[in-house]
Amino acid sequence: MTRVAIVLGAAVRPDGSASPALARRARAAADLYQRGQVDQIIASGGVPRAGHSEASVIAQICVQAGVPPAAIQIEDQSANTLENIRNSKTLLPPSAQVVLVTDRYHAFRARLTAREFGLSPVSESPSLMPNKVHRIIRGYGREAAALSLYVLRRVGRIISQPSR
Repeated sequence: MTRVAIVLGAAVRPDGSASPALARRARAAADLYQRGQVDQIIASGGVPRAGHSEASVIAQICVQAGVPPAAIQIEDQSANTLENIRNSKTLLPPSAQVVLVTDRYHAFRARLTAREFGLSPVSESPSLMPNKVHRIIRGYGREAAALSLYVLRRVGRIISQPSR
């Protein structure tokens, strides 16, 4: 069975460099590859800034960390978690074991989203330290709002389905 890490995108700075979140996610995926815990990496995220998509920056960091380019696939069309998962699923080999690489505060919603697409993922989250406490709190607060919106949309999809 092929084990694939899907690295979920985060911001790219205006100069084209990785935000701290994007850098730590990419390094965590490279570490999983180096330790033999995944066979492939899908770098996922569009939102180009300064000519660089989130996926291309993830791939650069992974290559710099020693991951061979042939082990990395690029998904650079997504703008959010749902699109990351949907678009990355099309790149997965049959029966792939999926490891979502994202920050801890985002992992729960990412796994829920992946399950909606028929995947049975696990998640791997890099340490949030040495971030400043206010940044970590902001991340959890933003994710609480995003999870609430996710639940409302999911309930809306369930309600709008025709009765059987």
